[in-house]
Amino acid sequence: MNFTSRSCHKPKEGKTKSQLVIETMEQSSASTRSIPRAIILEILAKLPLKSVVRFRCVSKFCNSSAITPSFVKSHTTNFPIKPIGLLITCSARLQSGQLFFYADYNGGSAVPLLTIPPRFSRYTTKSLNGLLCLDFGICAQICNPSTRQAFTLPVVVPVNSPSASSTYFCVNSFGFDPLTKQYKVLNSWKIPGEDPEYRVFTLGTDQSWRLVKGGPSYYSQRESICIDGIIYFRCWTSTCISSKAVLVAFDVGKETFQVIQIPDEISVDDKKSTDLIAFAGNPAIVSYNHIYDDEGSSLLIVWSVKDSIWDKHGLVMPSDLQELQTKQAQLYYVAGTIQTGELVLAPRRVSRKQHFYVLYYDVLNNVFRRVEIFGLPDYAHQFNDFSCIDTITVSNYEENILSFA
Repeated sequence: MNFTSRSCHKPKEGKTKSQLVIETMEQSSASTRSIPRAIILEILAKLPLKSVVRFRCVSKFCNSSAITPSFVKSHTTNFPIKPIGLLITCSARLQSGQLFFYADYNGGSAVPLLTIPPRFSRYTTKSLNGLLCLDFGICAQICNPSTRQAFTLPVVVPVNSPSASSTYFCVNSFGFDPLTKQYKVLNSWKIPGEDPEYRVFTLGTDQSWRLVKGGPSYYSQRESICIDGIIYFRCWTSTCISSKAVLVAFDVGKETFQVIQIPDEISVDDKKSTDLIAFAGNPAIVSYNHIYDDEGSSLLIVWSVKDSIWDKHGLVMPSDLQELQTKQAQLYYVAGTIQTGELVLAPRRVSRKQHFYVLYYDVLNNVFRRVEIFGLPDYAHQFNDFSCIDTITVSNYEENILSFA
């Protein structure tokens, strides 16, 4: 399809050349000449990603051209500094869908980005370069809120397979190799009494899952982070009550595994009492057990690991955090860190009767700041509606032009 332009003697006041040309694309019915496709691509590459997404609907040419590696490279060159902020994920009322919002680091109104149909995932990974993986056990879905797209991966095994009925320890994790620029999904599956199976799916390359060898015979938990090309996730060594937890590292590029022992001092008996995060560029486990220093101040314990050596960090929590948690009758969890190095603390749920605050903690200067975010779903808790219970996740948002179509 060729785009055409109207004759225009002089630009309209206050509009750029790119805006005028795009207007002529939309008004192709009154045409006098065709616009070369190379010019169209040059203009699109200079538009913000939000506009590129909108104009992909103009024609098949725009839709197919905007996902080519050459266009992605050109657009990235024109926009080397990508918009960043917070990515908030929560369920719609009565779990009728999964919602994704963008919010500025300084708070304000949340911007709706994407809604996924009502197939609520077991867990959603933290944002990785702006992309997320929704875990459904024998299948997974990759979402790019920036382009409003979701891509469903093939099932690991047929849904009518006998093993498909035992997927409690079938978990998907998401990783990125900075050397090859490839995104991969790691599926770990352990059925009690049987050997574990690990599979990998490479986005843009694989058509089906590939078996990989060398994985430990453990039971994966539904949590993971990816740091510098390594996926980290915790596992139980067995299903017994006395089972220990270990940290498994999967090299996304080499597709190899390493088991990192977790000290007994780190309490992992109750997963809700700990979280796996990235801290100062290393994987870390946050413990929410109530610990106090000599002055009676509440401490947040963060265990970080580098080269299999664990370091303990006791972070003093401000008194107003405890007051806020008491007032809202809910605990704040550590969602991770932002580019400034500050820890991000967020509520585990949202309610119409409470403000939604996000707290940032400058570890080096021991300074807290609080921002409020508006525009999230206004839940009114109803009978059989558990939408507002443990359904909020907060992670970093980064605009990403990667497309799945």
